[in-house]
Formats: sequence, C-alpha cells, structure tokens
Amino acid sequence: MLAFFLLIFAFLNENVAAEPLLRTCEPIRVEMCMGLGYNMTGMPNLGGNDVQQEADYNLKSFSPLIQYGCSQHLKLFLCSVYVPMCTEKVANPIGPCRGLCESVKSRCFPVLQGFGFPWPDALNCSRFPGENNHEHMCMEGPKDRVDVRAPVNPAVRKYDSGQVDCGGAGGMFDEADKKIAMLWITVWALFCVVASLASAFTLMLGGGKVRAPPLISLALCYFLVGAGWTLSIFSAKSGSCSTPDPIRLNNEDGLPNVMCAFVFLLLYYFGMAANVWWVCLCVWWLARAGFSWSQEKLHGLSSALHVCAWGCPAIQTVAALVTRDVGSDELTGTCYIGKNMSTLFYLVVLPYFIYFFAGAFLLTIGWVLVLRKPKPINAVSVPLTQGPPRKERDFLGALATLYAFSTLCVMSSFYVEYENRKRWISGEQKPSLWFFLFLRYFMSLFVGISSIFWIWSNKSAQVWKSVLKRLGPRSQHNKNAPTVLRYPVTHHSGMIVPLNSISRQSSRVHSHRKSSRSHHLRSGSETII
Repeated sequence: MLAFFLLIFAFLNENVAAEPLLRTCEPIRVEMCMGLGYNMTGMPNLGGNDVQQEADYNLKSFSPLIQYGCSQHLKLFLCSVYVPMCTEKVANPIGPCRGLCESVKSRCFPVLQGFGFPWPDALNCSRFPGENNHEHMCMEGPKDRVDVRAPVNPAVRKYDSGQVDCGGAGGMFDEADKKIAMLWITVWALFCVVASLASAFTLMLGGGKVRAPPLISLALCYFLVGAGWTLSIFSAKSGSCSTPDPIRLNNEDGLPNVMCAFVFLLLYYFGMAANVWWVCLCVWWLARAGFSWSQEKLHGLSSALHVCAWGCPAIQTVAALVTRDVGSDELTGTCYIGKNMSTLFYLVVLPYFIYFFAGAFLLTIGWVLVLRKPKPINAVSVPLTQGPPRKERDFLGALATLYAFSTLCVMSSFYVEYENRKRWISGEQKPSLWFFLFLRYFMSLFVGISSIFWIWSNKSAQVWKSVLKRLGPRSQHNKNAPTVLRYPVTHHSGMIVPLNSISRQSSRVHSHRKSSRSHHLRSGSETII
C-alpha cells in the first residue's frame, strides 16, 4: 500500500516538473519605458528590483545619459534590464542580448569614464545571453554595426574635458534651428527689458495713459523675465552656462549649476508672478470700472493683490525646487521645469489654466457691467464716484483683454508640448520651430514689449521733461542780489490778488504818480503833497 502511494506521488511530481512555470505579468507603469514595442513586464527584474517604483527610481539616474544621446539604443537597453519584457508563456524575464549591451557600452562608457564613474555591475554584459534562440530569449535591438575600436567622437571628448553643455542633448532640433532661436530671443528679450523698465519708471513718476497700480508691478515682472532670458542667452554664448561638476550625471536637475538656478528663478517665479498680476489687473479694473469703488477701497484692494501676486508664485517655486526637476531646454539651453511630465503638468500647465480662466471670468463680468452702464451726456454731469473717465476705462479693459490672448498662446504651447513630447523625443514627429518661437517665446515677452504703448502720451513727455530739468544744471543766481520776499495781497473785497497782477498794477500806479508829480512841478503855484 505504501509503495502504491509512493508511485502515485512520483508520477505527479514528474508531470508538474514537466510543465513550465507560468509567470505573472503586469502592465508597464514606468513612463520612460512606454512605447518601446512591448507593454507588459514582470518583477523582479534583472537589476534586483521587486517593484516598478524601484526600477523607475534607478532609471531616472540615467536621465542625463539618455538626454546626452551617447547611444540611440540606450533607452531600450536600460528598459530591457529594469523593465524586462514579460509573457506568460516564458518563465524567465526577457532581457537584452549581449550584443545590445556591448553596443551601448562602447558608446556610453567613455562618458562615465571621463568623470571617473565605473560601468554599473547590474549592466555587466557577461550576465546576458549571447544570442536569441529557443533556449534563451533576449532582445537584440536594431542593428547599428558599432565598431568598438572606433575613436571617441568629439562630443564625448567635450564631456571628458569636464564641461556639461547647458543646451541639453536631444534630436528634436538641429543646429540651424538653435541659431535662429538664439537670435530671435535675443532681440525680443532686449526690447522687453528696455520697454518694461521705461514703462515702470514712467508710471511710478506719474506718467502714462492710465493710472493703475498693477501695471507697475506687471512691468517690473516682465523686466526681470526679459533679464532672465538675456542672461541665459549671453551666458550660453560666453560658456559660463556649463558646469564642471559631474553631479548632473547623478541628478536629473540643473540646480547645482548656480547660473542655471538663477535663470530658472527669474523665468519661472517672475513669469508666474506676471500671470498673477494680469489677473490682479482684471480684478482692479473690475472694481474700478465695473463696481465704481472709491480710492480708499482700491487702496485696500492693492494691498491684498500684492500678497496674492507674490505669494502664489513663491509656493510654486518652492514646489519646483523640492521636486528638483529643473533642466535645460534643448532649443535654447534655458533652465526651466525639467523633463518629468507630471511636474510639467502640475507646475506649469495647470497653473496657466487656473490663471487664464480666472482672468477670463473676471474680464467677462467686467465688460458686462461696463457695457450696461449708461453713457454720460457730458463730462461735467458725471459724478466723481462713478469710476474713471470712459477713455481711460476702455483703454485699461482693452489692455487686460489683449493680454488674455498672449496668456492663452503660452498656455497652449505648454499643453501641446505636454501631449506630444514623447512622440517628439522618440522621433515619431518633429515639432515646428515657429510654434515655439512665436507661441512660447514671443508671447511670453509680448506684454513687456507692448508696455511701451502704456506711456506713449504727452503726459509722459511732460513728466520726463520736468525730471530732466530738475536733474540738469541749474542757473547761477547773483549771490549779492538781495532776496525779495513776495506775499499775496488781499483785496478790499476779500479776494487774493496774484503777485504778477500786483506788480503790473503797482508799475502802472507809480508811472501815473511820476507823471502827476512832474505836472505839479511845472505850475509853481501849487503845493506838492
């Protein structure tokens, strides 16, 4: 009886061992490895990670190498190691073949070696199968016929010299596109700096077509945004944008570079502050023209607007610094929100949507209230409490409405990039150069450039004439001449007579007295009093 049970147990054990062990597969959730030709993976992977979150964390450490483009098959190789292909018909994960590993190592290892980093043990090529066959399945990758004995290209020598290009590495734009973008941004950034600075000073001195405190802060924001673009362009030309610190190979952000961090703060913080100040301009115009608030209420409103306009962008900037997702743009080399799609959405696209729809809502209410107001017959019959003059009111509303269009353009450009960046990087589509030049860069500076029209008036010219007259050389008065103090004289009717009229009257009286005195002297028989 015991022998019978032993025989059955041996038979069942043999059948179970003959059947292959089925593997549990799961969809790929690592963003970097999506769209590579397979969509299922299994854990643990070939790098020793048990969950996809750990694999994603390890893959992000290779982001600088992927952006640099040392090998066109680097992403496929890394994903095949950390997010291997999985099928339920094969027990083991399907990783890379040895040829794919050697191809990538021959191009990317000199980059790491130039900074003193070894080739990772998890990527040792001897661990992978030599070829794809029925015994060991592996991913070979496209054939690129890499000559291992070929000399290192000049781009890698640039890394060996200890300089990291701030312009990033990618294949979306060529060198001609980058030169056009450099020239385009340089011209408009300089114009924005000059126009916005002149507008801010003129408005603070009391000039300009309209009197609106948010316009001063808006001009200052665009002055600093233009300064950030100018600093980024000229620092990239002079070579100071590069950093000799190899830390960018370990982190996916450019914050260790002081110049990159400073440019990011100028562009991101003051760019977002400019958007909030546009919303504040809509609020101020609604309160002034729509609800006809008094100057006391508007003064209290200005204090609240300052808190919101400088506080909200500060919170966003702190969030961006905490996430450490600051990188350089490929087209311009300017440091901004990096390559993480979630960071781009939550810190750029979503705030633009919120600010745009808030401003559009306020503008709609304001125009409804303004257009419903009865038109005054003449300026004299309009009380002072019914808001600003019609010309000033309409001009300020037109400005706020025009700048809604520029905000919409910049918002649309970021949203299109968010939706299509994966296809652009993979090479499926090529982005339009003028899409970025006009919708992104020009429209982000449009408010500062057009601020010159805020001060294009005779009032501004008179203000600057008076300022220059005060700053100019003063006329030298005679030090020996006595100082004459003139006081206004009260007429017998109670009216105050101006000094110039008194002087003219006194001159006429004295001339009359002189003629009378000379007449009496001729008679000789009359008494002179």
